Amino acid sequence: MRLRTLGTSARAALAAGAVVSLALAALAAVEHGLGLPVFALPYAASAAVVALAPTGPPARPGAILRAYPAAALAALAITAVVGPSEVAVAGSVVAAVAAMAVLRAPHVPAALCAGGIGLADPGPGYLLHTLVPGVAVVIAAVALAGLIVPGFRYPLRG
Repeated sequence: MRLRTLGTSARAALAAGAVVSLALAALAAVEHGLGLPVFALPYAASAAVVALAPTGPPARPGAILRAYPAAALAALAITAVVGPSEVAVAGSVVAAVAAMAVLRAPHVPAALCAGGIGLADPGPGYLLHTLVPGVAVVIAAVALAGLIVPGFRYPLRG
């Protein structure tokens, strides 16, 4: 069956699946090739958000680039004070959501990132060893997908 004979929703589903697959493959390649711990739920969730609604406010590169650092910094500060715990998770997620609201960066996977920090306390090295490469890989992968996946466009603005 040719792609052209599929209905609009089937084509959209195939495109979204292709985008997420490309992003997950890129994250896995970076993790296994460079040893950076980027194959993680927040970044997979970011790829899914972009794949499903590439022009929506949560998928915009600017939202992603503002939300993740704000969420991670808040979570690292809270976890440094109270230690890794359910309290740190709750405080980190609340702080992340508040920061995203102030920054007008509604990228929900960043709250998942904050919760993970509150639970595991990866320390400040997380910013350079996980967050920066993870976000860069997701944005690069979905931008590439916008060029090669039929029916998918990712506007690199906003």
